[in-house]
Amino acid sequence: MYTLHHAAEIRGAESIDELKTIPQKVRPEEVQLAKQVIGTFAKPLDLSDYRDEYREGLQKIIDAKIAGQEVVAPSIEAPPRVVNLMDALRKSLDSVSGQKKKAAKAELPKAAAKAEGKRKRA
Repeated sequence: MYTLHHAAEIRGAESIDELKTIPQKVRPEEVQLAKQVIGTFAKPLDLSDYRDEYREGLQKIIDAKIAGQEVVAPSIEAPPRVVNLMDALRKSLDSVSGQKKKAAKAELPKAAAKAEGKRKRA
């Protein structure tokens, strides 16, 4: 449903073998859902309103080659500069904070400090 096909690409339902394996009986809730999806469209779809510009351009090139004309490829623009998002984030954070903050030392309560000292000796 999300792929737009041009009129030249549409083929009849009878030519699709996969449709022959679909069961003939359809549950009423499936019919209701199908009607709801179809009803969401505001107007009838006219595929002739849309053009396949790639195909038309390719056909022009083929016709020019057949006629013996020289086909010149258009100039390719340089790709846009790719930004490393992690580097940009680091620079942004550095400029905001001004200075990097030092990690704070956690002080242990006296009982925990004694236990820590005993573990180091052992």
